[in-house]
Amino acid sequence: MSMDKIEILKLDHFGRGIGYINQKVVFVENALPNEVVEVDIVEEKKQYCIGKVKKYIETSEKRMKPFCTYYNCCGGCKLEHMSYVNSVQFKKEKIQNIFDQAKITLPEIQVLLNEHPKNYRNKLSLHIVNQKYGFFEEKSHRFIEIKSCFLAQPAINQFLKQVFKLNVKNGSMIIRTNYNEELLIHLKTKDPVTFHPEDFVDCKIVGVILNKKTIYGDHFFYERVNGYLFKVSYDAFFQINPYITAKLFSTIEEKLLSNGRVLDLYSGVGTLGIIASKKAEMVYSVEIIKNAVLDNIENKKLNQKENIQVFLGKAEEVLKKIKIDFDTILIDPPRKGLDKSSLPILLNSHAKQIIYISCDPMTLVRDIKFLKQKYTIEEYYLLDMFSYTYHVESICILKRKQERLGK
Repeated sequence: MSMDKIEILKLDHFGRGIGYINQKVVFVENALPNEVVEVDIVEEKKQYCIGKVKKYIETSEKRMKPFCTYYNCCGGCKLEHMSYVNSVQFKKEKIQNIFDQAKITLPEIQVLLNEHPKNYRNKLSLHIVNQKYGFFEEKSHRFIEIKSCFLAQPAINQFLKQVFKLNVKNGSMIIRTNYNEELLIHLKTKDPVTFHPEDFVDCKIVGVILNKKTIYGDHFFYERVNGYLFKVSYDAFFQINPYITAKLFSTIEEKLLSNGRVLDLYSGVGTLGIIASKKAEMVYSVEIIKNAVLDNIENKKLNQKENIQVFLGKAEEVLKKIKIDFDTILIDPPRKGLDKSSLPILLNSHAKQIIYISCDPMTLVRDIKFLKQKYTIEEYYLLDMFSYTYHVESICILKRKQERLGK
């Protein structure tokens, strides 16, 4: 381990400072452009080094004091040393840079801000080690016990104050909450668990699931966004930021073509399909997780939507069976992006519009490189779904190019 002094020139896509030692790039956490820092080289590779700040020699006027006690060890919210405005600007520049490198032209990036950049998360995943609850430090086996999380909603933090009452020694736990501050607890452990709801003060616990089996209450709760009601099972996907989710839904509702047929891929519990059904003639929802499909069917009924058909299965397999021409395709894939076998089917679907919701601009760019054979980017939205982290949520609206006659 060596000690070096470097000047930070810019940030990488993970919010790390970039400097050079003997013309070799060094990535430094918690460092801003125009800062001069003394670093320990903690990892050295052939092409680059990883440095850790030992001392700040010159600091940026943009540097902020992190608000979280665990900031220097947790590794979750990497951008707390920036102001909220500067963290969003970093994300905007990150997206522009990624598209520029791919030689894909973007229209103006429209930014949808989070008016609640703290206490927005409705889901928290924790490890349990020796009856303590917390996270593992990034790229490490070092366990960090936490008592609260500044990004989690108050109902989750209220439960964390009393979580020791579960008497679980080792395992993991996912805590989810909804608009009504109800809690859904999913435990994975080999330890015996006896749950007594009366032990937890000011906690509206509606369900406890132990190793995929419900031991108290229900395995689901209901979430409400923009007047829509959604049943959400403990293992079904739902956006983690209700404030930005409301803006996401409103944007899709506004931009969707009227009176068309909509294909909703990776549909989860059916949120986007239900939003789309307000303007669509018919929506066809496709999802691989069984509980999510069951929730989707229930959510159709809850929101009194008759113009939705729901399919269980892999997107690429269901697509081959649906012999329908779609006007709009809604896509909200996992971080890894679209399956390779789905891309040719989408390209040849003749859909007038593709609305691609992405939580990873790198896989989004990869997929657009393929789709741009027949589609152009009409609008691009940056949604600050994951405030104070380097993660980015996007809505990319693609329009089909006009094909020449005879082609």
